[in-house]
Amino acid sequence: MTTAASPEQVGVEELARAADGLYLAMRKSRTAVADEAGSLSQAQIALIDPLSSGDELPVGQLAASAGVSVPTATRMLQQLEAKGVLERRRSPTDERRVLVSLTTAGIDQLIRMRAQLRARQTQAANAFTPIERIQLIELVRRLTDAISNT
Repeated sequence: MTTAASPEQVGVEELARAADGLYLAMRKSRTAVADEAGSLSQAQIALIDPLSSGDELPVGQLAASAGVSVPTATRMLQQLEAKGVLERRRSPTDERRVLVSLTTAGIDQLIRMRAQLRARQTQAANAFTPIERIQLIELVRRLTDAISNT
């Protein structure tokens, strides 16, 4: 004998599967862009993206923004420095702090990756009518908030 689902349970499993599918599709798309544009991983992009404003930022701030530990960020930044993507230097006001900035090559690489990602996003968005996109924006924002607040 099957019991009826409570109103709170209706569609939860389907929504979870759809959200998982969306997450995987987005990761796959971002990975493809990274592969095409010069081999920066998603984690590396998350780490250095705050530098795209042109600011010089401390390692600790970059680590916090990317959600990784300072030692992990330091290792990743060393690898990116060796590839010529960024530069690191000691803070002139506090020798304990290391400041990071993008090189011209790093800025160019991020710009290329963003353009390729935006082209993919535009192609995907064109599968929806303008009204559907407005509805989708609202629903995705609500889902993001609901997930963030659990």
